[in-house]
Amino acid sequence: AVTTAVLPFAFGLLTGDRPGAAALVGVGCAVGAIALVSIVPAVPPEGAELRRPRRATAALVGQAMAAGAGFGLFFVLLDRGDLAAGGDAGLWPVAAAQAGALTVGGLLLAGTARAGAGWTVALRGSLLGWLVAAGVLDMTANVLYLIAVRDGLLSVIAPVSALYPVSTVLLALALDRERVRPVQVAGLGLAVAALVLVVS
Repeated sequence: AVTTAVLPFAFGLLTGDRPGAAALVGVGCAVGAIALVSIVPAVPPEGAELRRPRRATAALVGQAMAAGAGFGLFFVLLDRGDLAAGGDAGLWPVAAAQAGALTVGGLLLAGTARAGAGWTVALRGSLLGWLVAAGVLDMTANVLYLIAVRDGLLSVIAPVSALYPVSTVLLALALDRERVRPVQVAGLGLAVAALVLVVS
């Protein structure tokens, strides 16, 4: 998530964004908030030590950074695609992104099925409802991001959009009654500060 925030922030600055001082401090708070709320303690199985070879840890960190770069690049490309159309592309950038995701996902699923590693899921009942809700929320978030980036700066909007780990912590607190660690509370405070600074 930190990579997701930093990549479009840097790209925006390099391509001419000039946010004010308050917005820059807000972006710094947002990145700090993302880092703090995402900290999860490693809990080994009872009576066992958690040890992971250094190479495996490096691979996991690399994969996480690549995923974050992918999200950050998605934010950049939505902004650039709209700019290339003169800010008049309507919702086509979001539609194109969703069509691409469905195509790649379908090809990967077909490939695993051909390799004998396929799986099937019965899409009915509450599972289907949750999938539909997730899809609607995902599309709504992308549309709102596109609208925001049309009127605002990529270097500010993208880091605020990358605050999604905050919502995960709040949902875990509200729905699962999970305990929030002090470092995560500090992250939630930074997230509030980021929003206040960015809109001021």
